[in-house]
Amino acid sequence: MRIDLDLVCAHPDDLVNGPDDASRMSASALTAEDALLSMIGVSVAPGAEDLVRIESSSVAIVDSQWQGTSGSVPAGSSDTAKVAQAGARLEGIDWALNELFGGATGDASASELRQRTIIKGLVWNASVMVVDCLFDDVMQLADAADDRSAWRETHVISQLPPQYATHYDRMFAQKFLAATIEVTSRLSASPVYPPTVAHELALKLVLDEAQRNADRLGGELPSGWREHLDTVLFQDLDVESLFADQDETTKRDAAAATPPLDFASWFIPYAHAPAPAPYASDDLKEPAGR
Repeated sequence: MRIDLDLVCAHPDDLVNGPDDASRMSASALTAEDALLSMIGVSVAPGAEDLVRIESSSVAIVDSQWQGTSGSVPAGSSDTAKVAQAGARLEGIDWALNELFGGATGDASASELRQRTIIKGLVWNASVMVVDCLFDDVMQLADAADDRSAWRETHVISQLPPQYATHYDRMFAQKFLAATIEVTSRLSASPVYPPTVAHELALKLVLDEAQRNADRLGGELPSGWREHLDTVLFQDLDVESLFADQDETTKRDAAAATPPLDFASWFIPYAHAPAPAPYASDDLKEPAGR
């Protein structure tokens, strides 16, 4: 007797819910036949093993860390699985990914769910890494208060526009750390545009780190995913101009821009923006409408 089955699983965990957690993501421990038997409950009578053969013409067992799953990542999991596990916790940018993937998660294919959750994991991990490194930067700048070039040896502060480096001291690093923590907190909670130049710079550095990690990961993600996040998470990308070489004229232009982009305005909330954290806010003046 021959039985042909077309098996389609909308959620990969449907296929691998039989084996224990320690082996469910190991390609060597879990074959297509094992997965199929565990799912449909096929049993083979003792002594009849040679009479039964299950073959698969096309099968892919993939890392089963997806949106909605919980628990720790099993030992031996791939880097991609670990990133996806982190992404399951970052729900605040789901709205930003809906357009990229053509709809909400309920209508997504398994491949789209995987890519969506990997992107969220990259942003989550980048958020943790940038904040952690900023703590080190604060300590380093505090220990080298008299060294005007100490910013060059920092992890995160050194990635900010170099023409403003004379301002990058311990006090600035502390305020920038507060802004970064606030930005990453809002990424995990609700869609809110960055309220100051400093917050926009913090978000840019987090996304830069996420992109670098994506390149190292080597997985397939939708083309233009970073550009899409830039489009939906920022009101505009004026802060990019701060990274271009500037002279005194362009610095004056930055101060006269709407809103101002000069260093003195970095922690001043935009007009009509939600109030930032007090430590990362400077209310000396309010920029014109944005």
